[in-house]
Amino acid sequence: MIRYEIAATTVTTAPPERVLAVLDDFSNWPRWMPSLERVRIELPPHDRPRPGYRFKLHGMFVHAEMEVIDYTPLSRATRFRISFPPFQGVNRCRLIPLEDGRYRIERLDQLELPDLVAHIIDATQRQRFEKLALEFLHALRRVVEQTPNGVVSPPSSTG
Repeated sequence: MIRYEIAATTVTTAPPERVLAVLDDFSNWPRWMPSLERVRIELPPHDRPRPGYRFKLHGMFVHAEMEVIDYTPLSRATRFRISFPPFQGVNRCRLIPLEDGRYRIERLDQLELPDLVAHIIDATQRQRFEKLALEFLHALRRVVEQTPNGVVSPPSSTG
């Protein structure tokens, strides 16, 4: 098993409640999160995010099982298991208050890849993961700074 971490940060003017409301709104992730446009999210009925909360992501080729493992006023984390290529890990977002009233959002991905998968996923794939982490933070910042109360609106239909 090979383990590595990917870290990314950004700064936002949005309050933690708004940032966490967007992160906790799993059903709307495909509306703003890069690379999830074509993913279907399966949520448990009549439940809300908390430690132990489980849900699934279904893509065309890839499926993921997710579990909330950290749920505090300034952080969220999910443990995940990806079907293809098979690997697992933890995604963590923490908000750090800054002196000027803004917040630094830190994202840390801890990935655990089987040796065979790690050898197939070369440095270019790791760079792709790093790019996705930055794109995620930029998209999150854009959403929380442009939407009241962190509510992500459905795309408007034109036609």
